Amino acid sequence: MTPFAEQWDAIVARQPEDWSSMNLELRLGDASQSEETALVLSPLNPWHERDWRSGVFRFRAAHTFGYGSAPELTRKRLQTLDSVGIRGSLELLSRIADVRPVHTQGTTP
Repeated sequence: MTPFAEQWDAIVARQPEDWSSMNLELRLGDASQSEETALVLSPLNPWHERDWRSGVFRFRAAHTFGYGSAPELTRKRLQTLDSVGIRGSLELLSRIADVRPVHTQGTTP
């Protein structure tokens, strides 16, 4: 299986320059590694459906602003999974691009 960090690099390389955030799913090859994976991924604030021991984790990554982990942190955590021998697949579920925040609070000059 392709290491998670390489899968991440391939996903990021396919995004437009103005990508804002991505929803991703990490699926373990061996669900018995769920506990260790949850610990390693905890800085990414992952969530799961039903039982967290299912071996399926979802998380968000944000490019320059917005909700989600920074791309560098995401890669580092995935690289950690690779270094401890955890394997599986990483899939892009959805992406938001070309987001332009609007000032909605405070005074306007």
